Amino acid sequence: MDLVGYLLGNRYEIIEKVGDGGMATVYKARCRMLNRYVAVKVLKEEYINDADFTKKFTTEAQAAASLSHPN
Repeated sequence: MDLVGYLLGNRYEIIEKVGDGGMATVYKARCRMLNRYVAVKVLKEEYINDADFTKKFTTEAQAAASLSHPN
């Protein structure tokens, strides 16, 4: 599913697809709350019901969210 043009959570405006990985697709988006560009990683549909994949995905997202760097 291509999310370009969608608004996620009434916050993230999906601008373009950046790439695909083994378990997710990454999009460039604009955060409407903070008015800055962010990367949005979306788990692929075939893994949504796999508890192991969703746990790994959540752990990775939490680790990435804790990073702070100007780039």
